[in-house]
Amino acid sequence: LAASVQRRIAQLPETPTAAAQRLRQKLGQETCIICILGGTEFRGPDSEALVKAIAPKLNAALGSKATYVTGGMAGVQETFAKHCGDGSRVWNLLP
Repeated sequence: LAASVQRRIAQLPETPTAAAQRLRQKLGQETCIICILGGTEFRGPDSEALVKAIAPKLNAALGSKATYVTGGMAGVQETFAKHCGDGSRVWNLLP
């Protein structure tokens, strides 16, 4: 990595790698961690309905075997989180 990038990483309270390792340690090695990514706005006419339909079905199919990670953003991530069971398996990682 370039020296300037390395300096910025060193100044972070926790590196992304350290955060991922901490999350894995907390959730356990057997848990499947699924990252939910997406825009803050729905672009297609059926996109929101699709996310609302997928979230509970994915949660029901995987149950306690999976944990879902979002960036805590509005739109796709928030909609998924609100429709994924009781929300206890959703983690919002924020900087």
